[in-house]
Amino acid sequence: MHFSIVKREPSYFFENIHEDLNRFLKDTFGDIEYLDKTNNSIYKAFRPAIEVKEKKNEYKIKVELPNVNKEDIDVELSENGISLKAESKFEECKEEENLKTTEFRYGKFTRTIPLEHAINIEAAKSEFKNGILHIELPKLHQDKKEDIKKLKID
Repeated sequence: MHFSIVKREPSYFFENIHEDLNRFLKDTFGDIEYLDKTNNSIYKAFRPAIEVKEKKNEYKIKVELPNVNKEDIDVELSENGISLKAESKFEECKEEENLKTTEFRYGKFTRTIPLEHAINIEAAKSEFKNGILHIELPKLHQDKKEDIKKLKID
């Protein structure tokens, strides 16, 4: 068995504390529900699943965004990270309708993912298909500084 020691800054252990705490609370208490004035559940917190894979020359990111329209997704890229924003909109019930239960999640979602390696913003690609946002971010192999850019979703 081979072990290696990786030296890390103390702040490394606190980078994802917010996500870890939310995951712990969800696993312990279930989804967070928002109630209306009569204590009926109207929607649950919207927190989509994210997958980040790092390859030799690129990052591949998948974000699960069910019940979200492509137009309600905003992706911003910077040299060393990506910011995702999306919204799943709650449809109000008509007067003659009575919502008994819903397991759909609604609300706004914001997430920033820091990346260890600089990325080539101009060569980034994305696609939104079947409720999954796929993003490909090629790595830069030089110390090139780039500005923030909005990524168009195909």
